[in-house]
Amino acid sequence: MKKLCLLALLAGSSVAAVAQTNVVWGDWNSRTEYRNDAGLRGDAGALSGFFQTNAPVNYPSGATSWWHLLDVRHANAANNFAMQFAGSFYDQDLYFRKTNNDPATPWSKVVLQRGGLISFPGVYNFEQFNIGKDGNNGAYALEFVNHTSINQSYGIRMGANVDRFGHGLYFQGAPGADNYAALNYAANPALFISALDNTVGIGTHQTAGYQLAVAGSMIAERVKVKAKGAWPDYVFEKDYLLPSLKSTAAFIQQHKHLPEMPSAKEVDSAGLDLGDMNARLLKKVEELTLHLIRQQEEIEKLQQQNRQILQQMQQMKK
Repeated sequence: MKKLCLLALLAGSSVAAVAQTNVVWGDWNSRTEYRNDAGLRGDAGALSGFFQTNAPVNYPSGATSWWHLLDVRHANAANNFAMQFAGSFYDQDLYFRKTNNDPATPWSKVVLQRGGLISFPGVYNFEQFNIGKDGNNGAYALEFVNHTSINQSYGIRMGANVDRFGHGLYFQGAPGADNYAALNYAANPALFISALDNTVGIGTHQTAGYQLAVAGSMIAERVKVKAKGAWPDYVFEKDYLLPSLKSTAAFIQQHKHLPEMPSAKEVDSAGLDLGDMNARLLKKVEELTLHLIRQQEEIEKLQQQNRQILQQMQQMKK
């Protein structure tokens, strides 16, 4: 019995000793080893593990100086399939690939979020494509930064932010700048699409219920306005009651504008409906034309009467 107890005690001590042993490897017992070639094959000695190098081979394109490598390999050394992660010591970029038995398999850059921003850098100056937060209310934006020259870049931002412009989608522009912090986006959006009433604003987010609101001037080669009411050709109908010039004069004397036309005060406060105004102006032109026709008829009658009087006077002189 004493022998059994002694054996059990020795066995337990051995297990405890093994359990307390720290398994270490790599340089300075760091569990990280040197390996320059990320494409080293398993049958050439590559093992799963953590590695570092300052002479990277088969790492992401353009890799120089110090890099990390995490290599996860098939248990069979003759099977050269591996899953790898790599990253430089000096930035926050991370790359991934599966070698699929090809040491030159291209690396894919892992998209990482930094401070609420996902960024894809370009080549010149600080050009980039950003996806991320716009403020602190859960709003997000897409930002395109492209170069105007090697030393300058401009920005275009598209986003949705209730605190910035209200319920809708906005587009903003920033002229060329030397660095990202100097990008100065316009105070008003170049374009705004309201989610509340499906209206559109150009240069403004305040559409005031209009289907299209434009802040500032515009130019067009052609504008077609669809008339909402009857076109005033009815003025030429026989039963149309043409206002007399006397009644028109009395109206002008009292109101200081033509009948059926808005006053200066009304135009200043409410603006103009171009389609309606063109119809009203045409109506006045047609009424004026009728008055001119009638006056011409009266003039011709008077001229005829004058000729007759002259003829009579000439006969009386004989």
